[in-house]
Amino acid sequence: MAPERLLVFELTGSVNNFARAAARVPGLEFIGTEDLDEDDDDRSPVLYLLVPDAAALRQMLSLWRTWLDDKALPRGFTPWRDLFLQLREIRPWGPRDRVTPEDLSVLANEHADEQGRIRLEIELVFRKDGSASEKAARQALAAVNAEVISATRIEGAGYHALLAYVPQIELLRIIELGNEGLVAEETILFIRPQSITQIDVIEVEEGGEAPPSSQPQGNPIAAILDAVPLAGHPHLLGRLLVDDMFNLEPLSVGPRVHGTAMASAVLFGDLNDPMSPVDRKVHFVNVMYAPEGPDNQERFPNRLPADLFHEAIARMKEGPEPSAPEVIIVNVSLGDKNKPFAGQLSGWARVVDYLAFRYGLLIVISAGNHFHSLQATDLNTAAFEALSAPDKAKAALKLSGLSMASRRLLAPSEAINALTVGALHGDAHPTPPALPAWIFDVWADTGLCNISSALGPGYGGSTKPDLLAKGGRHHVRLSPASGSYSLTPLTNAAASFGGIKVAVPPNPPNMADTGRTIGTSVAAAITTGLAIRAHELLEAAYEDFLDISGAHRALLLKSLLTHCARWTSARDLVVEVIGPADSRQHVRQRDNVRRYLGYGAIDPALALSCANDRATLWAVGNLFPDQAHSYSVPIPIAISGKAEPHEIAATVTWFAPPRVGAANYRGARLKLLDPNDLGMLGLSAEKHQPDSNQSHRGTVIHRRWTGTRAAVVAQDGEMNITVQREPDEFSQAVPYAFLVTIEMAGATELYAEVQARIAVKPKVPVTA
Repeated sequence: MAPERLLVFELTGSVNNFARAAARVPGLEFIGTEDLDEDDDDRSPVLYLLVPDAAALRQMLSLWRTWLDDKALPRGFTPWRDLFLQLREIRPWGPRDRVTPEDLSVLANEHADEQGRIRLEIELVFRKDGSASEKAARQALAAVNAEVISATRIEGAGYHALLAYVPQIELLRIIELGNEGLVAEETILFIRPQSITQIDVIEVEEGGEAPPSSQPQGNPIAAILDAVPLAGHPHLLGRLLVDDMFNLEPLSVGPRVHGTAMASAVLFGDLNDPMSPVDRKVHFVNVMYAPEGPDNQERFPNRLPADLFHEAIARMKEGPEPSAPEVIIVNVSLGDKNKPFAGQLSGWARVVDYLAFRYGLLIVISAGNHFHSLQATDLNTAAFEALSAPDKAKAALKLSGLSMASRRLLAPSEAINALTVGALHGDAHPTPPALPAWIFDVWADTGLCNISSALGPGYGGSTKPDLLAKGGRHHVRLSPASGSYSLTPLTNAAASFGGIKVAVPPNPPNMADTGRTIGTSVAAAITTGLAIRAHELLEAAYEDFLDISGAHRALLLKSLLTHCARWTSARDLVVEVIGPADSRQHVRQRDNVRRYLGYGAIDPALALSCANDRATLWAVGNLFPDQAHSYSVPIPIAISGKAEPHEIAATVTWFAPPRVGAANYRGARLKLLDPNDLGMLGLSAEKHQPDSNQSHRGTVIHRRWTGTRAAVVAQDGEMNITVQREPDEFSQAVPYAFLVTIEMAGATELYAEVQARIAVKPKVPVTA
């Protein structure tokens, strides 16, 4: 993005109307507008046009001013008239674009340190030769008595940024969005608040339990990037390979809670219902630490998070002695509470996209949490307490729906190449016999994400979060508020009413070494542990599985996890409460559902076990532009002639090269073509899933076809499913993974019949 050639288009409202008008004007290509979609929460949409040169910029502004003066344009400019009708303003890139409204609200509440300084992230305009830009930015910072702490430049992500201490007086000038100081410096693209990690609710409990005695032996295929853990904890001892490459161990003198808890969740899942121990050790890179003192919340060192991630992963995968070359899964149970997603990808997310593509990694990221209250306006506390349990759930969901715009994904979970995990409201903790009068488990047994889990969609209208995993039952506190009431997710000791049981540092005087945590962080960690176990099972099942490239295996695991996700019964609840009520608006209904559920809640049993009435086939490959691969899927006679529920599901995932500053940020787009013989199989597109268009907007496509009509299947019958790469400007091959499942409950011959007809078979028998 070159700001000197950048025009900002402020829309009056409808993105779709603008897109139709822009399509009639030849030569216009807007930045980051792939898959333009209406977003009801965005009240003032903004798009960016990169014009060829300064002269073209002046001409376009002149045309706009002519339109404003008399609302008439020269003959032949009708398409421009239709475009201008959709606009509030056209203007050059300037100070108010360097500080987004979301960042402005955070910066306005920042507090200076004892020296009167605030730490800010200064993202620079990315140039091929960034030395001049950085020099100019440093001079601008020095001119306002700011101090540069660190800098990074990551070419593959188009990311060049500085971390700096800025005097409070300069922050006030930034907030005013004037034409002086840093906010007017042309080499600066964005001024953003410093990244602050969000730590989930973790509650220490009394007592402890003995960890499994077996020890993992294999080299790591998974890594965790998190705060310094208590590696000597009984549950973690001998299971982690800790890399303290940033020398944070000596600084971490406070409680080592988060890294310990996340490592426990990866290794064992919920200790109240633990998964079997993994066979391999887990690589752990310290990227945060807990300082001493009253404010001992775990934090990043004096580095930009994207910089830490880039260096950590490059060290794992590159160089003469890579520290963890076999790693293909990376767990990131972190989120930046200062950077909720608001349409523009954060620099951290772009770096994640680049790293996933560059090294072929499944990067599992927590969606983030929002702990602010849900404020009611129509009932008081007594009226809420009088509601039935189902009506309390609906009342809470209504309030959540009204605040969707402020409960968005936290950076870097909007990354398109990442697997983003939200928290399913559920755990194995015993339900207390009674709750205090002011505490409620409002979403109990609803199938919803927990009440603090961040909501989608993602970049370009993609389905985010991708899936949900158990993240604990998050209770709320009922409080009176101005004649009405508020529901506040618990963040204190009362959170012990639910949660995922994990290892925590021993807590005197009772020396407990386990606790419970709630949120998307632990949900992501559990998902990472599931990916490790799935890899181990595939490794045991296929003799040459490790001969497949790491990128293809990472994508296969990403496909498998998404493939095993389904919308819960919460779908009906979201449609009823949030709507819209008109069934003809089913696309918007599905959009609201996927904001809460993504592709659905993952079923670990589907990912880790087989059944004789279900068969899953998989393949990996590479696609060049305009290339397609067609798969012949054997259809078993076992499902023929039976008017019973049956389904076929297919999932495709790939790594897209990020194209920063281009109209299509996704450097490669794949498409899954619907089979053309669904009618003969008694199938049609399942209604309880994201709309087909919504499913094709990220780097994951998951589609299901279901039916109860009897299938007509010939002997040796097949169904063709095609994976197609759309035209793009990236000339290299793109790796992808493909899964398809055929299922009919009770058709016990199904698996054996499919297995007999495929060329590559597992070396171990199917297990139920």
